[in-house]
Amino acid sequence: MASPVDVRQALIQRVSRRVSGHGIARRSIEGAVDRVLAALPAGMAQRDRARESLPAASDRAARPSPASGPAIVAVLSAASAPDLASRARGALERERLRVLALGTATAGRHTVLTVRLPAGSAPALERLAGELGASLTVLDSAAAAQVGA
Repeated sequence: MASPVDVRQALIQRVSRRVSGHGIARRSIEGAVDRVLAALPAGMAQRDRARESLPAASDRAARPSPASGPAIVAVLSAASAPDLASRARGALERERLRVLALGTATAGRHTVLTVRLPAGSAPALERLAGELGASLTVLDSAAAAQVGA
């Protein structure tokens, strides 16, 4: 299994490749990845608290639990898309994909969104990334298990 440090490095390398040639400093990419990884558990708890005040019918997100099964972690990134997180949330809801955790960060003109979803969600994510005009990176199940560990 990959260690959390290895997962962090893999994400930094993948984001670096996606934004290469755009003048984004490595330090900015590292900061954005760190903020996204740090936001996954915190963002999930904040979202769950907010959803507790909503009617049950509108609550489509699920809290991760041991019964949640295998998960994937996907990274969506786009330039000049400050609304990427809200558009992605809406698209995920339309697809009825169960969001286990979600975090976002912005550095300059670039927005990075990291989302944890049940395994098997990759094909729908590929469609959504195309609709959103975002690049997509999906971590394998072993690496995804280490994120947030």
